[in-house]
Amino acid sequence: MGKFATWLACGLLAIVAVAAGGVLDRLLATGFLFTLVGCVLAALYLLGTLTPSAPLFGRSTRVRDEPGRFALTFDDGPDPRFTPAISRVLAERGHRATFFVLGIQASDYPQVLRQLLADGHEIANHGFDHRLLAFSPPTRLRAQLLATEQAIATATGRPPARLFRAPHGVCSPWLGHTVGRLGYRVCGWNGRIFDTAEPGVPAIVERACRHLRSGAILLLHDADGSGRGGDRSQTVAALPAILEEAERRGLRSVWLSSLLEPPLERPTGGPTAPAPRDAIAKALAVFDLEREGPRGETGLARSGQPLENGDGEPLAGEKEEAQAHSD
Repeated sequence: MGKFATWLACGLLAIVAVAAGGVLDRLLATGFLFTLVGCVLAALYLLGTLTPSAPLFGRSTRVRDEPGRFALTFDDGPDPRFTPAISRVLAERGHRATFFVLGIQASDYPQVLRQLLADGHEIANHGFDHRLLAFSPPTRLRAQLLATEQAIATATGRPPARLFRAPHGVCSPWLGHTVGRLGYRVCGWNGRIFDTAEPGVPAIVERACRHLRSGAILLLHDADGSGRGGDRSQTVAALPAILEEAERRGLRSVWLSSLLEPPLERPTGGPTAPAPRDAIAKALAVFDLEREGPRGETGLARSGQPLENGDGEPLAGEKEEAQAHSD
């Protein structure tokens, strides 16, 4: 279900709750008692579903206010047009970030994930295909996480950090419990930057700097979760100024997992055994994914074509992989 359809469905459910209260009031002659109850329930439902930081459907991760440290996070990637440039800028200035990646993107661009790890960044779970999860049952939630976990492990040889951010932060009453049973923690963020709206580099810088402080979690995007190949060059261009202001304030971006309270156990550095094929097959079958060819005209490299960084140069190892495909 898409973003606007999800919001509409959530709104309709809230209206139904209020209307049901009105019907009960009329049948039982209780004035506005049940109507008010319906209003409260509707408001709580919308708050818990659409507000990432609301603890109604499970508490988001708690972060230590550690002096001089904050977390830059990037959603929806990897995208070979923007992710390598972001990774390079961060690494050159001694900053580290957490990238919440989509399983479908991790499967398409494994070399970009390997470059993120080589640059010292952290990879976390953003679900497989960026569908909103407000009405996804627990079986689909598990499938989203497990398929993405396998895609990351296949690409990098190690599991992701046990962190999960729901697409658009949209939750359900059972999301927190389901995610927790798989060993993940649900992650939110501070404030709104809305870099995906392409408001211009100065606006992105101003909004990001407004939230710069110790213990902050900033959300930016290195790709387009819709699969339509949206432009994230404004985010790339804004990043140096954001980092410069952070450094001026004595702040440095670190892995989100290193700021959590209680601490999160980091994944081991060695290779991991692949998950059982039947479990992953079942997870993928739940989606009924339709992946016939490229997801739209995004201009992204496909199999047999070398991935390029932000300067138009092939990523390390991509020439060899492309040659292997052609052979």
